[in-house]
Amino acid sequence: MYQRLLLILLGLVSITTWQASAQVSEQQLAAAVARATQVVDRAIQEEEAGGFGAASDGDARISPASRLLAMFRKSKPEARPIARSAEIMEEVTSQLSRTGQINDDFSAASDSPVTRRVCSNTELNAINCPQPDPAVEEFRTIDGRCNNLDNPLWGAAIQPMKRLLRPQYSDSVRSPRTHGRRGAVLPNAREVSFTLHEDMRTTSSVNTLLVMQWGQFLDHDITH
Repeated sequence: MYQRLLLILLGLVSITTWQASAQVSEQQLAAAVARATQVVDRAIQEEEAGGFGAASDGDARISPASRLLAMFRKSKPEARPIARSAEIMEEVTSQLSRTGQINDDFSAASDSPVTRRVCSNTELNAINCPQPDPAVEEFRTIDGRCNNLDNPLWGAAIQPMKRLLRPQYSDSVRSPRTHGRRGAVLPNAREVSFTLHEDMRTTSSVNTLLVMQWGQFLDHDITH
């Protein structure tokens, strides 16, 4: 759950495109934030109570493989409050969209004291990098910080990703688009992927799965 929330936040913070229309007052915004906070906190409590953390080591319902997967997917403590802020703001957006009180641009409410209090832990602050130790300077930090001394947060973990284009959702909040600009039905994304990149199962006497792993490293680490 926290991983999904973090991905949502990375999109919201990076573009700062949350905008309330003139009809939304501070009182209405505060009420929406209060309702959203209750919904999100209740969901987090239910997730923690019913997740892997609540199960005992001898619980037969959870396989060893599932426990191992949960260990790798466990979110970091610093990511949880950021993810919570993201989910609250998304729920507020959804609430106001359903009442027709928000337009599709979503940008003005970012200056509201109400939303600033919710997102106070998402502000990006500059960091000072220590002088590299000559004995270990060839090794990079695992979270990506200070690997680039001129831009120490480039490529670092828990940082927003910059959008190339403004988001366009079907419901202006989270649902993928199903129709094009002229009203034509858009094809399923999975169908497009399978059409462009056919799943060909062939064996190789030269390459091993390490080639695939190297490609994953290039795509998920260096290109980001």
